Amino acid sequence: MNKEDALTVLEKLAEPSALNLPADASIGHHADDQSFVYLLATGLALRCKYTEDGERQVCRVYRPGDLIGLEMLAVTDPSLVIETISPSMIKRIPISRIRIAQQTDQQTQAAVMSLLASEVMDGQQLKISFGTGSAMRRICRFLLWASHKDQVALPNREKLGNIIATTTETASRMIANLRRDGAISKNPVMPTIMQINRAKLCKGAGDAQQQTAA
Repeated sequence: MNKEDALTVLEKLAEPSALNLPADASIGHHADDQSFVYLLATGLALRCKYTEDGERQVCRVYRPGDLIGLEMLAVTDPSLVIETISPSMIKRIPISRIRIAQQTDQQTQAAVMSLLASEVMDGQQLKISFGTGSAMRRICRFLLWASHKDQVALPNREKLGNIIATTTETASRMIANLRRDGAISKNPVMPTIMQINRAKLCKGAGDAQQQTAA
């Protein structure tokens, strides 16, 4: 079962109403809320851990069509927090519904297994894309990955630095350089959305040109 078909199966179990969250909102600790798996319908989100000194360590970044917390069916990590990067719509899928469906419906069980496998592969690919190469290559790869129809919601500089494992100052400098080079530009209608020049970002991304848009 491919990812798209598997998502369709689980989305049928979601609550009828969705959560509409602003940028930089926190869904909370999974340890405090072990009742739901989240489907990101629109926007961007990340899952992270905070150290004792307040440093944010990003574990995973999500774009539309990604499930957040499917592993909650088996394990929990009380230290992980989900935060939005941009205004996002999130659908909640009760874990209890998934577990019941797994026991009574082979298609649901197949969908869960397929999505867990996809999560492992997606996580590995993102670790390579956002964690290797120069800081400029990493930021170009992220912008390409997060874009939709050549537009991208730019995270605040602190979150952007956390995602690509660089300092806030370096992230700010690279964004300024990309704007000066015409690789990204402001959207006149939506100030929080950046227009991307795909060819220039692909050149900056180097060997990660295979990164596909959301």
